[in-house]
Amino acid sequence: MREVATLIIVTFIIVIANLNFVLLCLPLKKSPHFVILAYLLAFTIGIAADLAMERFGIINIHAFRVIYLLLLHLPLVIVVFSVSFFQKIFAFFLGMTSISSIMSLTRMLTVLFFKKHGEYREWLAMLILSVLMNSVYIVLIRKFGRRLFERLFVYENQKEWILYALSAFLYFIIVEFILFQIEAYVIVWFAIFCIVWWSIVILCFAVIRTHEKTKQQYENNFARDIIASGRDHYEKMNEQFNALRILKHDYKFHLNTALNMLRKGEIEKSDEYLRGLQAALQEEDASFFCDNPVINSLIADYARRCKESGIKLGASVSIPDGFFVPNYEMCIVLGNFLENAVEACNKLEALNKSEIELVIKPQGEQLAIMVRNTYDGKIASNGKDLISMKKEGGIGLQSVKAVAGKYCERFTTDYDSQWFSAFVLWKKGEKQQ
Repeated sequence: MREVATLIIVTFIIVIANLNFVLLCLPLKKSPHFVILAYLLAFTIGIAADLAMERFGIINIHAFRVIYLLLLHLPLVIVVFSVSFFQKIFAFFLGMTSISSIMSLTRMLTVLFFKKHGEYREWLAMLILSVLMNSVYIVLIRKFGRRLFERLFVYENQKEWILYALSAFLYFIIVEFILFQIEAYVIVWFAIFCIVWWSIVILCFAVIRTHEKTKQQYENNFARDIIASGRDHYEKMNEQFNALRILKHDYKFHLNTALNMLRKGEIEKSDEYLRGLQAALQEEDASFFCDNPVINSLIADYARRCKESGIKLGASVSIPDGFFVPNYEMCIVLGNFLENAVEACNKLEALNKSEIELVIKPQGEQLAIMVRNTYDGKIASNGKDLISMKKEGGIGLQSVKAVAGKYCERFTTDYDSQWFSAFVLWKKGEKQQ
């Protein structure tokens, strides 16, 4: 009876710990109520199966627990989480490794310090330690879990996450093996246990550092491209200014030429001459969208790319006086929106359907930024968030989310079978002195 009570209590504690991990660490694509009911059902099935294993001894209880987790809990995690597949695998095995580690550490401590005091005290000590250590685990999850996984999942490169998921699986197997063999050589297994968790800490630190450096490198390259395009645009504007200055200087000669043709009745020649002059002026016309030179150069560069690719671009930009937006962060958001729009339009087989609409205008105390474009209708989604289909992962989207969280009241995307829209509502800021 004591073994049954212990099994039920410990399993219930583990389910509570898992629920905290699932609900707090990662974004869900199912409602919390669905998740709670699913885990309670899994808990009931697990208890019934554990009791059957204890009663009939069909299979070793530890081996059964691993099979149970893989057949029931792993599919459940795949269903409820909204991150990529191998990120789900990584999160599942890291969470299970944590739970198994608590059980292993609890068993180690009871074998070392309480086994010699009798079976009853050993059982009571294990029960109390399980409750205490799982309670500490739940507190740590509630305080640090979400932040840890947000930093781990900055980058979505599938090849890397296959390796990370495999590493988490191996850690889980090692800790489970320690739990199975723990009474043989406690000190040896404790040393292995410490080495495993040192490796897990190093892995998580390496993943976070690597992904943050990748994200920073992406943003640096993006900023470099913006600076380069701004420099090119400035040089082009300078050339156009000089050409217009020369044209202005010579306008009296052009007018005299046209007037002389008209006086002579050479209307067709005069018309042809003026049309040629008009075309020359249009060629030298600088692309102007707004007074902010950085934002203007960025939009002008994408306007040039659209023209070269045969994409129709409609831009309406109005940034009111006194509305300060930090150029670097604004370019991260606007540049990624326009880059994705251009890439989506270039995938369309019918170029005459390629179209991008850019609108930047004040909306109350905020600045509304909307980029709308035609696309091929193919969207990768996990049910809640969009997933990048690029081989290198969704660094641009992650950068936009990071900036949006700091500067924007809203960041939303919307799409149908033909049009995709990205929208942010930028907070009004004050220029730093």
